[in-house]
Amino acid sequence: MSLFTRTAPAPAPETWTPEGTIVSQRYRALEGATVLLYSADADRGVVYYAVACLGCTHRADRNTAGNLMGEPDAAKAANAHAAACRSMPRGVPARPDDTAAAELIRTRLWSHRYGKAPYPVHLSDLNALRVDLQRSTDWIKALLTGLAQADPGFITAEPTSSGQGVRFTVQPFDRP
Repeated sequence: MSLFTRTAPAPAPETWTPEGTIVSQRYRALEGATVLLYSADADRGVVYYAVACLGCTHRADRNTAGNLMGEPDAAKAANAHAAACRSMPRGVPARPDDTAAAELIRTRLWSHRYGKAPYPVHLSDLNALRVDLQRSTDWIKALLTGLAQADPGFITAEPTSSGQGVRFTVQPFDRP
């Protein structure tokens, strides 16, 4: 090892921004863990927010009524979690490999197969996973396209009516 060789410093949780997100606020939990308030790609024309604690496993993208959160609701949720969380700072989570990241998305979408009707997938449905995924919106869209080609019984892809994008839909299980 050379005397002048330096390793790249690890990113600090207080300033870290996961790939594919826009961090708008950071909160400090009781024992020092960082709670992120962030948004991602606004594919619905409305920006939705999510909360992630870097000290524990808390992730939230919906309010108590089950609706996706705007910034005021997400800020309340982040502040409430920070006021109650006693987790020590764990640092920046490791970036999963592509296979593990794909499995996170597939597992999240699989739960929508239990309904009776096809479920339209929006990128904001994956906001709570963005800190764990650490992937760009383009990577997620490419993965969804690949899933649609490999398993059209699970998820389908079709052009939007404007022709400017692709609409993904999770297909329900076949029921007799």
